[in-house]
Amino acid sequence: MKKNKKGLMFSLLSVLMLVLILTIGGKVYMSNKESENIANQRTAALAFKEIQPGIEEIKFDEAGSYSGAGVWSVGATVLIDGQTYKEILVKEGIGGGEPLPGPDKNVPTNTPIKVTYSNGKEEVLE
Repeated sequence: MKKNKKGLMFSLLSVLMLVLILTIGGKVYMSNKESENIANQRTAALAFKEIQPGIEEIKFDEAGSYSGAGVWSVGATVLIDGQTYKEILVKEGIGGGEPLPGPDKNVPTNTPIKVTYSNGKEEVLE
């Protein structure tokens, strides 16, 4: 009888330890994932700023993710010359979305732009 209780106790402790380890590991993974996505959002905003004139504000609508092809992308709402556009940004700049204004593509925005990241934090990019 004592042997069964020890075995049961050992099993319960093992399960509890496994749950604890998985919970902590999951939180660390998600924290690292969020940091990576915010860094990618910043990179995408800077790259987009270098190729699109007139940007006033970028607001990231989601965290971003990798596609099956391995390309990271994120949905963003972009304010350009007073007009709002829904765009898909990638780390290299623009990945798709609504047609953007201006005949002068590949011309940088030389003024500071307000960026709101998916976690709610804001930054002004010079």
